[in-house]
Amino acid sequence: MTAEVAILNTKGIALAADSAVTLGIGKTYNTADKLFALSKYHPVGIMIYSSAGIMGIGWEIIIKSYRDFLGEKSFDKLTDYAGDFINYLAKFPYFTDGQMVDYLKDMCFEVFSDVLSWFLNDIHTEFDEKENIESSKIDAVFNSTLKTIKETMKKAEDEKQIKPDFAFIDSNTESINKMLDIVFENYELSKKQITELIGILKMYFQKCSLVSKYTGIVIGGYGEREIFPSLCEFKVSGKLGDSLIYFDYEVNQINTDHSASICPYAQTEMVHQFAKGIDPDFKDEISSKVDTILSSLAPLMKDTDNKKTEAISELLKEYMGDYIQNVYISPIVNIVECMQQSELVSMAEAMVNLTALKRHVSTDEESVGGPIDVALITKGEGFIWIKKKTQYDPHLNRDLNQNFFRS
Repeated sequence: MTAEVAILNTKGIALAADSAVTLGIGKTYNTADKLFALSKYHPVGIMIYSSAGIMGIGWEIIIKSYRDFLGEKSFDKLTDYAGDFINYLAKFPYFTDGQMVDYLKDMCFEVFSDVLSWFLNDIHTEFDEKENIESSKIDAVFNSTLKTIKETMKKAEDEKQIKPDFAFIDSNTESINKMLDIVFENYELSKKQITELIGILKMYFQKCSLVSKYTGIVIGGYGEREIFPSLCEFKVSGKLGDSLIYFDYEVNQINTDHSASICPYAQTEMVHQFAKGIDPDFKDEISSKVDTILSSLAPLMKDTDNKKTEAISELLKEYMGDYIQNVYISPIVNIVECMQQSELVSMAEAMVNLTALKRHVSTDEESVGGPIDVALITKGEGFIWIKKKTQYDPHLNRDLNQNFFRS
C-alpha cells in the first residue's frame, strides 16, 4: 500500500510519497518510486498509488516514456496535462492484444467469483439443512441470484459512467467462456445464464464504483496561464480494445476563494485524524451506535415510523460535522493558507511519516514506510526535489543531468 500527501496554497504545492511496495507473495520492499516529474521543463509532477503497474507494464516506464513524448510542449492549464496523459495512455503502443485479453480474464475471474460467492450464500439461505435438492430448484436460485445482482448493480450510483469497448468483449467470448469454466467448474450454465453473466461483466466495466482494481493517478502543478497550483486525480484500471478504463476524475483548483488544501491519498486515516480530530472509522462507529441506541429507544418515544429517531440522528451528525469543521479543519486550513513553501514541504513529509509511524507501532501491516520522496512545485522555480532516494551515487554519474535534458 501507500501513503501520499499533497498540500497546496497560493505559493505552491508540496508532494510527498513513501517508498513501500507489497508484492503478491506478501513481501514488502521500501524501494518503490511513486513520485515523478511529469515534464522535464515545466512545473508539473505526478504521483501514483495502489498499483505499481498497468497491463503488466510498470508506471515508471510509462511516465518516463510520456515525459519524453511531451518534450518541451506545454499546456495553458494543468487539466490539459492530465487530459493529454490520459490520451497517451489510451493510445500507448505497447499495450498488446494479449495484455488486454489477460486484463479481461483477470476481471472475469474477479466478477464471476463474486457472483459465485453470492450464489453460494443464496444456496445456503434457501436449502440449509435440506437434503436431496433437485437441480431445477438450484437453477432457479441461480437465476434469482443473477437477477438480484443485476438490479443491485443498476442501482449503484455513478455520476459518470465508463464507456468500455463492448465489441472487444464480444470478440473474446472464447476467453470469457474459459473463465466461466474455471470459476463455475462442473456447474452446467445455460446459454441464457451465460448471456446474463456477460451482461453483468459489461455492467461492471460501466460502473465506476464497482471497479476494485486500479491505480490512482495524481497530477499537480501549473499550466502556462495559471498563477495558482491545481491537482487532478483519477483512477485507471486497464485497457479494453479502444477504450481506457478510467474514472473518478476530480480537480482541486487553488484560487482566491479556495486558497489552501490538504489532500491525502491511499492510506488516508492518519491525515484525516490529524485534520479532523477523529479517526474516520471511530466516527463511523459512533454514528452507527447512535443509530442503534435511538432505534432501541423508538418504542419508548412512541416513534412507530422512526421519523423522530432519524431526525435526532441527523441532528447529531450535523452537529458533529459542524464541530469538526469549526474546531479542527478550518483552523488548520487557515494556517496552511499562510504557510511558506518550506513549511508546506515539512508538513507534507510529516503527514506521510505519521502514517508510517502508526503502521510501525500498531498490529497493522507495515505497508507504509521507507525513504519519503518530497518535491516542491512553484510557478517560478518549477519542479524541485527536496528529498529523493537514488539507486546510485550521483557523484559517479555526472552525465545523468545532461542526459535528462538532452534534446
